[in-house]
Amino acid sequence: MDFYTGNVLRLDLSALRASVEPLNAEWARLFVGGKGLLLRYLFEELVPGADALAPENPLILATGPFAGTLAATCSRLAVGCKSPATGALLDSYVGGSFAPELKFAGYDLVVITGRAPEPVLVRITDDQVEFVPAAGRYWGLETAPLEELIRKEMGPGAKVLSTGPAGENLVPFACLSTDQFHKAGRGGAGAVMGSKNLKAVAVRGTGAVTVGDAAAFTRDILTLQNERVLTADNAWTYEEGTPFLVEAVNGAGALPTRNWRTGAFDGAGTIGSAALLRIRTKIRACTQCPLACRQVHAFEGYVCEGPEFETLGLCGSNCGISDLAAIAAFNRECDELGLDTMSTGAVVALAMDLCEQGAAAYGLRFGDIDAYLEAPRLIATRQGLGAELALGARDLAALKGRPDLASEVKGLEMPAYDPRGTFGMGLGYATSDRGACHMRAFTAGDDILGGDGAADSLAGKARLVVDQQDFSAVAWTGVWCANMALDTDFLGVHFGHLWGRETSHEELMTIGARIWNLGRLLNLREGLGRDDDRLPERILNVPHPDGVAAGKVVGAAAFRESLDEYYRLRGWDDEGVPSRDTLSRLSLAELGHGL
Repeated sequence: MDFYTGNVLRLDLSALRASVEPLNAEWARLFVGGKGLLLRYLFEELVPGADALAPENPLILATGPFAGTLAATCSRLAVGCKSPATGALLDSYVGGSFAPELKFAGYDLVVITGRAPEPVLVRITDDQVEFVPAAGRYWGLETAPLEELIRKEMGPGAKVLSTGPAGENLVPFACLSTDQFHKAGRGGAGAVMGSKNLKAVAVRGTGAVTVGDAAAFTRDILTLQNERVLTADNAWTYEEGTPFLVEAVNGAGALPTRNWRTGAFDGAGTIGSAALLRIRTKIRACTQCPLACRQVHAFEGYVCEGPEFETLGLCGSNCGISDLAAIAAFNRECDELGLDTMSTGAVVALAMDLCEQGAAAYGLRFGDIDAYLEAPRLIATRQGLGAELALGARDLAALKGRPDLASEVKGLEMPAYDPRGTFGMGLGYATSDRGACHMRAFTAGDDILGGDGAADSLAGKARLVVDQQDFSAVAWTGVWCANMALDTDFLGVHFGHLWGRETSHEELMTIGARIWNLGRLLNLREGLGRDDDRLPERILNVPHPDGVAAGKVVGAAAFRESLDEYYRLRGWDDEGVPSRDTLSRLSLAELGHGL
């Protein structure tokens, strides 16, 4: 199979046994790779209703068909499971070089099941798979020292995907790490790896990826690189990276500030792109990427990649922190401990708010740097105040009797775009398959970054959200990076080589809709429904007191109407269940039985 290895590696941790099976060719035809194949295998492997931290919850690593080729940005890995943070599906993405190395070793996917009797490390060298005891040597290590140790043992070319101390301690927003600064951040895949007594998967491969007509594929990819990748539309990635969004989003009144009390932060200028550019030392790129969006900065005593926009917003303005060095130190702690910075920042901001409201006595206050910097390690180890903060925003707020202070959807803390400054993002958060997420539908591009959308209106947003969700689903079969300007013409060139024929916009968007509806079926099976497609009360009805978005709210009635329209456009009933006609049209009828 050109572009595929044709192999799925199964790791049964309970039996400490590895086996290889053929990739399901029919599933590859319908769902392609990345997100699509990940969800199809997850649908098959996940025991319905299983606890996310139980052995019955598989952890799946999925490459895209273009990993290990010249295709720009397609080195990304899709990681999936049932999320311990939400109880919904989880697909999280990470760049770097792990996915190509997995392809070079001969595997399209890795399906990890069970729980090892004792902590283990899995080493993969082509067709050789070893289960190495991890207790006393690897278990307990932070992410950078772990990678350094494994590379000393396996060679400098080894690629490592690991969980940190937070995952070992089953923090539900623990992430997975690779290439030191790259994280599969959202939803708690690190906790799922930790629950399996698996410290890391390390891989070295000596194979290659076949692409059919190599000359034609190379010619087309290089043409796209010159005409569509290295262009003005993508120049922001290496000129400034995502920190440019700080002042843009703040200017729209949508930058979360002091636990979402307002959308305008007085210190935005001190934590944005201009401040970071003054201390930037270089830029780096993932494998297969000519854009190099990874900004490397020098702080006193250390050098790090980032912080990225989401960290600057949720760990900076949302915590009332305008000290850039402090945010970077917080970011570094999260990276080393294996914590999602977005959820960690949101939880710490919530704890600060609870303290200031008199609902908790954690000793945290907005702008208090010392206590703020101590929080990640306490969370990762579940010590002191960290024992409660490790619950996540939804459960922490409920514990303290203030659910109104938690800004989350389906249990996943909201990204750094306040919907009161960009209404369409609210509908995108509410309908996202993995909980609040800006990566499925990014209507802020229309509302804030130069589009023609009305930021304070939901008119037309249901259609926009559906289209963007379907497009993101098919793009993440590649798996392309969302930081690059993409359209179906660009994707179609690649799929044309994959399938050996021309493709159309309609065909690719149908694949995206198929993948999105498969995710809906999975979530419905796990007990989620319309009641979970919601927004926090404060976003619906509590306006900001100041800034550009002052006085604006999404509104419960307007949101309900927009959600109804979204369901109609999707071909779902009033409760969000796909109709038989919709499932039949998308070749999903056999998976919809029993709904």
